[in-house]
Amino acid sequence: MTTATLTDTPRIEAEPACFTTDKPRAPRRYIYCVIDSGVPGSFGPMGIDGQSEVFAVPHNGIAAVVSATAREKLEISRENALAHQRVMEAVMQRGHTVLPVRFNTIAEDKGKSTAAQRIIDRVLVARRDEILGLLTTMRPLVEVGVKGLWTNMEAVFRDIVESSPEIQSLRKKLLPAGDRGSARKAPTNVTGRIKLGERVKQALEDGKCGTEAALMRRLTPLAKDSRRNKTFGDPMFANLALLVDKSRQNDIEAVLSAFEAQQAGQVKLRCVGPLPPCNFLELVITWDD
Repeated sequence: MTTATLTDTPRIEAEPACFTTDKPRAPRRYIYCVIDSGVPGSFGPMGIDGQSEVFAVPHNGIAAVVSATAREKLEISRENALAHQRVMEAVMQRGHTVLPVRFNTIAEDKGKSTAAQRIIDRVLVARRDEILGLLTTMRPLVEVGVKGLWTNMEAVFRDIVESSPEIQSLRKKLLPAGDRGSARKAPTNVTGRIKLGERVKQALEDGKCGTEAALMRRLTPLAKDSRRNKTFGDPMFANLALLVDKSRQNDIEAVLSAFEAQQAGQVKLRCVGPLPPCNFLELVITWDD
């Protein structure tokens, strides 16, 4: 099992550079998350919009984490989504409890009210009780990601053939005698080829579900909540998000190590965390005026 964690960095206390710069002020603020902080500090130049300064807009012990932007809306892309995620991870590693805000949430200047003031009025004041309740709930919890992959796909496909009389029968009818050893050898009959491919695909999905379920039976007692996310490619059988107490992270890793050992080298599990609880919580902020 491999484990990836984020490096710890000191909690920020300094005034953000963007509060004192003489550069023209961007009219909008891109919002990443809400945190438990009353300090107007800078997190550094790592914003989603061209590495802009990321800083806290605080009010009475809570704050929105934002960066300046001139854009009305950002492109929905993997690159931007990852940049949004990276900011939240960095903020969390400064010691804050993070409440993720929906991707592409932007506040803008309106009339005499700046974007920052509108964030304070509409979010940090108007939704204060909700935010404080969520911060209390999420403070002892973190998200952990678990990805599971088969290490030998030739063996997986061989098992599929050996365990399915139907697939064996289809292959026997469609392939010459010397070509029946691999589930991925292509028969010459197009209709039969499609049918065989469908059966193999379904058997592969069934195998993924079975292996994932076996893993989840061991992880579920340790998690407050869980999500099954989409898998990618033939080898990946699990892409899980777990919401767990911070104190149970070592227990999760122990379960994963034991599962790998039980599978005798046939699977590889990767644990990533702690992460912001993006699979379990998303603040939706709207501007009605």
